[in-house]
Amino acid sequence: MKKFILIITLGALNAFAIDCLRSTFDIFSKEYPTSSEPTIAIYKNFFVDSIYLHYAETRHSTEFDNNKYYYTGTHVDSAKTYTKEHGSDNWEIKVLSPEELTLEAYGVKTTITQEGDFKRVRQQGKGNPPITEYLIYETKDSVFYVVSYLDSSGNKSPDGLNTYEHRVYIRNDTLYTTESGIKAYIVRDSANESKCYEYDDYPQKEIRTTYEYEMRGDTLTATKKIHGGYRNTLIIFFVPSEKYSTAIISGKRRPKLNPAKSKDFDLLGRPAKNKHIFIIKR
Repeated sequence: MKKFILIITLGALNAFAIDCLRSTFDIFSKEYPTSSEPTIAIYKNFFVDSIYLHYAETRHSTEFDNNKYYYTGTHVDSAKTYTKEHGSDNWEIKVLSPEELTLEAYGVKTTITQEGDFKRVRQQGKGNPPITEYLIYETKDSVFYVVSYLDSSGNKSPDGLNTYEHRVYIRNDTLYTTESGIKAYIVRDSANESKCYEYDDYPQKEIRTTYEYEMRGDTLTATKKIHGGYRNTLIIFFVPSEKYSTAIISGKRRPKLNPAKSKDFDLLGRPAKNKHIFIIKR
């Protein structure tokens, strides 16, 4: 089963006027590992509470792949995944330990080294390819990185077909992306700076992806909706770290997860509506 592992390093947040371009650059544009530590996403003073992923396209066997995280202090002590296939009324729930939330649970070792202005990230395991390597150069408003898929000896393909360049940068109120020669750009909604749209390269054609950010009480939601191809909606719910640190200061620990009594089937603690649920404890 696909397990959602998320590791993000993010920038600053203005809760009252969320800049869609900056937030998209920080949250969604950097598709490479940023840490070798077993940590779930931290957005400055926000933790990821839960992740909602819905595949609208029936060609994808999974319809929903949702995740809920539980913390003690700044550490994830457990998580739950909720998955449902298209055409099924049954939800499968799995309880995951902190160790199962890391890539090492799948035999993947991550090493990060700094080489001058460049950062080199290497992930090595038993998969195919056995080694994935990222060479990254990053500034405040731009990032350039090369992804190489290597053989077990650490060698690149002689024809260079297994090496891909990615470039992301903000310029003149536009976020530009280039992936293996395929260009796209993202611009803000003219009436809402917390919402923006991704198009293929100039001239403007159909909207490919929509990004939107919203504060709901003390919860920040980051939404990415893909309109074409494998249509899907990804929503990340961030909550203030104080919700967890306060419990530690007062000496109270969050009770250990008890799936038999848990009613937080839906994201952010909303009760389940579907009665056809079975739980698998790992």
